[in-house]
Amino acid sequence: MTNHKDNSHSQADIEPVEPGIIEPVYFHAERFPVGSQASVDYLEEHGYVVVANALDQSECDKALDLTWDYLEKLETGVDRHDWKTWGDDRWPTVVHGGILPGHGIGHSEAQWFIRGVPNVKKAFAAVWDTDELLVSFDGMALWRPWSLNEAWKTNRGGSWLHIDQHPISRPGRQCIQGLVNLLPTSEETGGNVLIPGSHKSFEKIPEVYPERLGRLPIDLDHFRFPADDPLLAGTQPIVCHLEAGDLLLWDSRVIHCSTAGTGATSAEAKLTRAISLVCMMPKHLTPPEVIEARKDAVENVISTTNWTDQLVNADHFQPILDEPNPERFKRPEPPVLTEAQKQLVG
Repeated sequence: MTNHKDNSHSQADIEPVEPGIIEPVYFHAERFPVGSQASVDYLEEHGYVVVANALDQSECDKALDLTWDYLEKLETGVDRHDWKTWGDDRWPTVVHGGILPGHGIGHSEAQWFIRGVPNVKKAFAAVWDTDELLVSFDGMALWRPWSLNEAWKTNRGGSWLHIDQHPISRPGRQCIQGLVNLLPTSEETGGNVLIPGSHKSFEKIPEVYPERLGRLPIDLDHFRFPADDPLLAGTQPIVCHLEAGDLLLWDSRVIHCSTAGTGATSAEAKLTRAISLVCMMPKHLTPPEVIEARKDAVENVISTTNWTDQLVNADHFQPILDEPNPERFKRPEPPVLTEAQKQLVG
């Protein structure tokens, strides 16, 4: 069966027209043990938390190797050992923030390996107080070294500040998003921008932006903010330092984006940033028909957004629909899952 929501272009994706620029502070936030109550409390108060060492170094190395396997097996000519093959003519379609959402990446061996690391589920289980969880079929963000090609530099902070939760149809806390960081970050590389505590202003959005919200489809979980938004006044945006293996969690009501760093990246032929987007939500929130659609998505190698209670096909994102020849990317074969991974499907 199919139960896929369309996620093509909408007016909400291009507003505000002139978003401005913000200057986040690079911040060494406290890092908490996996599954600790302290991590849950910090997340509830600040809207984000850094969970330390969800993956160890060997697991990060394996995930990176598997990521390059995915890129090379697209058969467009990407070679991990030759940065001159990393151009847009061979690289999979990129959307805002250097995110690779489609072309089967959500069911790559790399993504399923990371989802299967017990500490990843342990962190989400502590947040939701249940082990009965489903996982998103998200993609990754892979930043190429812009010291070697300036065109690879990703969006500066402020160009796409947003939340990933509809302010009317999804009230309250509904989703905790996450990323597993595979390479250590620095002020030069940049990373995810967060507005700490902004989840507490979520309920005010309908009052501040009634006209724009009125144009937002009720089932579209994406709303953008200008850099001079009154809800941001007096709150310093931050980019959290992350070690390899750290898991960054944030409430979907938190205003966020990502930003390239302040300086030049290393001139070495290696990725500047590599993250796995991963989200887990309680299984009981997902209707039976969506669970069946999720099983179909695995067999058909369909990537999704962060939500597990609905199925939004990431290959319907406008930049992928605009790809003139999507068939040139050889998609992965359907994944062979362990029993634990099958439980995360539904």
